[in-house]
Amino acid sequence: MKRFCLSMLMIACVHATMAQTTQISVSGATTGATVSPALHGIFFEEISHGGEGGLYGELIQNRGFEESKIPEGCTLDSGFIRPPRTPHYSAGRVVDWAMPFEAKNDYPAWSLATGGGAVARLALDLSQPLYPETPRSLKVAITSVPHTGNVSVVNEGFWGISVQQDAAYTLTFYSRAEKYHGSITARLVGANGKMLAEHVFERARGDGWKKYTATLRARAGDARATFQLSFSRPGTVWLDFVSLFPVKTFRDRANGLRPDLAQYLADLKPAFVRWPGGCFVEGISPQSAPNWKKSLGPVERRPGTYSPWGYWSSDGLGYHEFLQFCEDVGADAMYVFNCGVSCEMRSGVYVEDEHLDTLVTSTLDAIEYALGPPDSRWGRVRARQGHPEPFPLRYVEVGNEQAGERYARRFNIFYKAIKEKYPQLEVLAAMGIAHLSQPTIRTIEKMDIADEHAYKAAGWAMAYADWYDKYPRKDWRLYVGEYACNAGVGAGNMTAALNDATFILGLERNSDLVTMSSYAPLLENVHDTDWPVNLIRFDAARSFARISYYAIRMLNEHKASVNLATQVTVPADTVTPAFTGRIGLSTWDTQTEYKDVEVTHNGRVVYQSGVIRKEDWRLTGGQWEVRDSVLAQTKEGAWPLALLEGRSFDTYTLTLKARKTGGYNAFMIPFAFRDDQQYMRVHLGAWLNKVAVFETVTKGVDAIVSQPVRLEKPFELNRWYTIELRVGTTTVACYVDGSLLMTYHKPADLFAIAGRDDKTGEVVVKVVNAVGHARPASIAVSDLTLEPTGTAVVLAADTPDDENSFEQPTRFVPQTTPVPGIGRRFDYVFKPWSVTVLRARIKRPSPR
Repeated sequence: MKRFCLSMLMIACVHATMAQTTQISVSGATTGATVSPALHGIFFEEISHGGEGGLYGELIQNRGFEESKIPEGCTLDSGFIRPPRTPHYSAGRVVDWAMPFEAKNDYPAWSLATGGGAVARLALDLSQPLYPETPRSLKVAITSVPHTGNVSVVNEGFWGISVQQDAAYTLTFYSRAEKYHGSITARLVGANGKMLAEHVFERARGDGWKKYTATLRARAGDARATFQLSFSRPGTVWLDFVSLFPVKTFRDRANGLRPDLAQYLADLKPAFVRWPGGCFVEGISPQSAPNWKKSLGPVERRPGTYSPWGYWSSDGLGYHEFLQFCEDVGADAMYVFNCGVSCEMRSGVYVEDEHLDTLVTSTLDAIEYALGPPDSRWGRVRARQGHPEPFPLRYVEVGNEQAGERYARRFNIFYKAIKEKYPQLEVLAAMGIAHLSQPTIRTIEKMDIADEHAYKAAGWAMAYADWYDKYPRKDWRLYVGEYACNAGVGAGNMTAALNDATFILGLERNSDLVTMSSYAPLLENVHDTDWPVNLIRFDAARSFARISYYAIRMLNEHKASVNLATQVTVPADTVTPAFTGRIGLSTWDTQTEYKDVEVTHNGRVVYQSGVIRKEDWRLTGGQWEVRDSVLAQTKEGAWPLALLEGRSFDTYTLTLKARKTGGYNAFMIPFAFRDDQQYMRVHLGAWLNKVAVFETVTKGVDAIVSQPVRLEKPFELNRWYTIELRVGTTTVACYVDGSLLMTYHKPADLFAIAGRDDKTGEVVVKVVNAVGHARPASIAVSDLTLEPTGTAVVLAADTPDDENSFEQPTRFVPQTTPVPGIGRRFDYVFKPWSVTVLRARIKRPSPR
């Protein structure tokens, strides 16, 4: 069924577009889906030190000396963490997955510094713990300290501690001593050795644990400072929970958040916050998965959680802090809980069904903590934390990226228990990391919202601009819980922003189905990149948001109330070829032979291989041989390439013969090869010889840009096939043995939606221009009269590879300008590589 408001006559180029004008027609009388007020939220996960060493304000790494412990339920073997060797939840067999343990000594991030003949040593100690939940402490055994000597323990922070001149920092640590009668001096020291701040505790007090606090005020600044505790006499001192916080945190909260990063999130005006993950929710074993109860209460007593991304989180940003942040930014809370299954992309070990009662009870307790009255068991605990009123918890999600019938049956158990006690909550079902899982949906008895995740390479959003138009409408709604154009886009350039914006336009147009979305991942400390493309990048001192951040923010800020029917007509270019470039031959995990390569143009042969010569082809990857007029690739691997040198073609027919001699897939035929950064290819026998697709390759990353065509039967071994590509101006047709297999049409490069903002009384038109030239357009709005002057909010770049950076953090941000001359029909020129929002006030009829 054709969905609302999508009619695009596609493809334009510089010459045709400059000669003709794009038409955008908006019907003020024809409304579509109401735009969901919850369409844009944010998703936080402990990945790439996004929280620990990022959003969470703590400046000391490994403050409790707990980060050399092995995650619960796991063992350490030859430097690798190994989860329990029990069957995988989906595979049904034990998988031999393990992950490197990053801690290289007993006290990560800490070191000993001595000078002037002083002698001391450090050791991790588990005797006389400060608290049983956090049993490790650091033992400092000082043998001698000459008058000119020094002994210090040094913390490197999170790749440095950012110290701001005149800023104040709250220091807390615990210590006990044995035969030590000296002072303890706390210092912030610059990378050049300059002392930035100092406080002297004149005497360590007694044998038992004592708490020490001070405020350090920096007399100078340094982006890569260290923290040091220095000792003046021989003796033994134990340290635990050494914490340093900036006095200034987001909303001035104790145990608070880093202001610049939290403000980025607040400025997105999220309708909801999804927490705590992601793979983080699943953990690498059931025992090591996040436990919300252990993240409550005094931070000194929180044992922490090991992130599947390879480091410890102190859980300082715990369940209460998450709920508090939601309240602070006016967002609803979405709590994602572990459903008894560890990460299926890793170990997949799980809790048996007969033990689910404990997990169900824990989930209901978590909800009661957020919503229960202050005289309920867990509401009373919340009240003791200073928050007697309920928190804004609205959504709960059962697991993360689980899918299938087995998960669905488990979901049914949680859904029933939650809805019986809290019918007002929305309960979400995971659908895995691809699109909607039909086996999951068929087995689920009832759900409120389905959560699908959509990570796509450059080009996908344009090729599938109508993706959600085609989804069936059911008695549940859709949440795109993790999405991003995250491949072939550098660290997140303008190409990514154009793809993300196009994707969002599709979400907004389909708001009757897609009511929620959140980009992922959110935050990245540039010193620990666990995921290639993230929304906000930072180090200890600096931060910047990618262009996609600003695209999401402006499209959220300019949401309409209801969609209006919109038709876009882009003048077709029948002159300029879209697929100019070289041709090639390739494989994927397959051994293949090629021969009789021929290119014809206008009925004339312009290239013919005849006896194939190796020197005519640039050969990279794999193992290429020429034998008996055949070019053979004889090694498994991804994308070995034979590129015909010195010849470029535009509209033509490519014919060749191909034979599979081994391996898993079949044939790959690159074309429109301009350079190694951008080309297309036909992939025949993809997905283990099951389908045929067209793909783009952008900066070494492939994206499927056509609907996969299922093969009637796999390509056979040792049989010659005749493959023909008929490359037109804007289409490519692929034939096998004379029969048409599939056709590719160049996708649109201009996308638009429109809506009516009932709060402001305006028409809102949103346009993505994904080409490198200005796009003149004539915009017609029927059935409404507009005021003569509107505004344009434009996010544009000079090239598709442009990015924001630490050096120029706001180089590419939205700019607002007036737009005069608005009427029922008006002209506007959309900038190259741009996302534009046009707003015009609806003129009210004069009273009679």
